[in-house]
Amino acid sequence: MMMKYSPLGLLLTIFATYHGARNGMPWLGLLFWAANLALFLPSSPLKKERVQLMLLVGAAGFLLDTLLILLGIYYAEPHGRWLLPHFFCPEWILALWLNFGLALFVFRPMLSRAWPIPIVVGLLFATMIYANAARMGLITFTLPPAAALAIIALAYALFIPACNLLANKLCGGKNDSSPQ
Repeated sequence: MMMKYSPLGLLLTIFATYHGARNGMPWLGLLFWAANLALFLPSSPLKKERVQLMLLVGAAGFLLDTLLILLGIYYAEPHGRWLLPHFFCPEWILALWLNFGLALFVFRPMLSRAWPIPIVVGLLFATMIYANAARMGLITFTLPPAAALAIIALAYALFIPACNLLANKLCGGKNDSSPQ
């Protein structure tokens, strides 16, 4: 039986997303995400639910980051953009959200073990993602960095648990390791 999702695929997509955007190829993350989707979705249970989850998380994450940009929390640098205008979330961040939505199906049992886990994951990952993006020159904080990171981390601390609740609702409590 083929694996339902690979942490290696998740990490490769993240790596390609950052380095593609950094080197003027903001579409590269979307390409790796699409390859992961094509590789792992056919052998996955609950295909329809998994696609719904991925698209809803991707769209909601896109809206969240667009809001953070519109509120002036950070500015996404032009070299990390492809088709979307400056006031929208850039494609490379959309790729990260879609990648998270694809992986969430597999990681939700771990996130659902105790209520603080998705909050802590949100706080940690927001800080890591945006601090790394700023260090790589993909974004610029328009507020003092500590304040911007605190706002983004708070948003993620609310958003990641909401994504996990959605995952549990859509997937009916079934886990990814169930037999086909």
